[in-house]
Amino acid sequence: MATIDFNTVPSGVTLNEERAQYLSDRAAETATAFSRKVEKLQNTVMDARNNYTREAEEFITSASPEDRATARAFAKKNAANKAANIHRQLIASSEAERAAMLKGLQAYAAEAAAIQAVYTSPATMLGRVALGEARRTHLMQQLEGAGPVELETAARTAIMTGDMVLGAAIATVIDRRPKDRRPFAVQALAERMLGEVWKRMTAKLEGVQLAYKSAVAADREFVRGKADGITNLSLALSRQAIDEAAGDDGGEA
Repeated sequence: MATIDFNTVPSGVTLNEERAQYLSDRAAETATAFSRKVEKLQNTVMDARNNYTREAEEFITSASPEDRATARAFAKKNAANKAANIHRQLIASSEAERAAMLKGLQAYAAEAAAIQAVYTSPATMLGRVALGEARRTHLMQQLEGAGPVELETAARTAIMTGDMVLGAAIATVIDRRPKDRRPFAVQALAERMLGEVWKRMTAKLEGVQLAYKSAVAADREFVRGKADGITNLSLALSRQAIDEAAGDDGGEA
């Protein structure tokens, strides 16, 4: 039996699509702001590097032919040192703001992961509908001794009328039976009733987590001064998969 560390499960989390949308919206806003912040910092470093390079070229040009090689070595090294200093200063001066934004994104991602751990499939989503409500309990009691035909009729009724409470009651009754006594798969019923909702919600939750991972990658790229090609490719493929799952050709996290 797998061991669950319940200390890692957050409390006070709302488990519905509205919350997933909220997390998606907030993560997108924060990720966009973070991206703009890092882009501005990188542009500042790039502008400084270009200015120092231009100054170096002017210094080299002004040197006499016999001193030009020495001037080139000195000017190039001096320009690189100045650019590196500017980079270090910007890393230090922006550290608190970048860390705060990443912390916010991390919180959104953690909550999204927690919700996704509950809604692992359309079946688990259907199983949570109207938990503890009297009508669901009553329906489960009525269906407890139902045969295959009665359960199939009830399932058709749930689908045709959009009765999620009835669908949840049917799913629970069937799930409690041995596999060889189940008239149909719970997953098939759940997929028909909540498949699209689950897919949409999962894409939003995964998008929130990807927004955090992408921001962390962008932050590391800024601090290190170079991109990680493998990480960026992995993130791009993840984004493509999420967009495809959501039925979107592309969009923000």
